[in-house]
Amino acid sequence: MNDYRMVTFTCDSCGKCCSSFGSFISLERQLNDRDYYCRYSLTRDLFPVHVNREYADEVSDRYSRQSTTSTSPKKPCPFLCRKPDGEGFDCAIYDSRPPVCREFRCYRMLVYGRENQLIGKVIGAGEISTPDDTLARLWKEQIAPLPHAHPPGGNDPAWVKKVTAILAAHAFRGDAVE
Repeated sequence: MNDYRMVTFTCDSCGKCCSSFGSFISLERQLNDRDYYCRYSLTRDLFPVHVNREYADEVSDRYSRQSTTSTSPKKPCPFLCRKPDGEGFDCAIYDSRPPVCREFRCYRMLVYGRENQLIGKVIGAGEISTPDDTLARLWKEQIAPLPHAHPPGGNDPAWVKKVTAILAAHAFRGDAVE
C-alpha cells in the first residue's frame, strides 16, 4: 500500500489545458455533421472523433473556416467550446477524445499548508504554482532537483513518496492526483 494520499482531479472548466492544443490536433476530414478524422501532429496518428450534438455546428464552422497555412504557434484545440451557458469551456469530443487528451492531467499534486489550505499545485513534469514563498523556495531547492519519471496519465510512485516526505518534514501536505 502507498503511504501517500491520492485525490481525484476535478475539472473547473477553465479551458487552459486545451488553449494551445490546436497546434497539435488538426481536423483532417469531415465525415458527416458530427464525425471527423483528426491528426495528432507529434505522432502523425490519425484518429476518429464524434462531436457532441450541442457543439456540432460550431465545430463544423471551424472546419469550414480552418486555414492550412496558419503559422500561429499557439491556438486552441478545435474542439474546445464555450459552454452554452457561457460559464467555462467543454470538450466537444470528450467521449471520443484521443489518448493524449485522456492521459493529460492539469495538475499532478495538490499541496496544503499548516492550516490545511490549498497553497500550491504541481503541474507538468514537476513545476509548482504557488503564492507561498516558503513552499516555492523549498520546491526549488529540494524537490525540483529530484529525478523522476512522468508516466503517461499518472505519477511516479517513488517520486511522490519522496516529495510528500519532504513536504511533511516542512509542515506541508502533498496529495497526488490520480
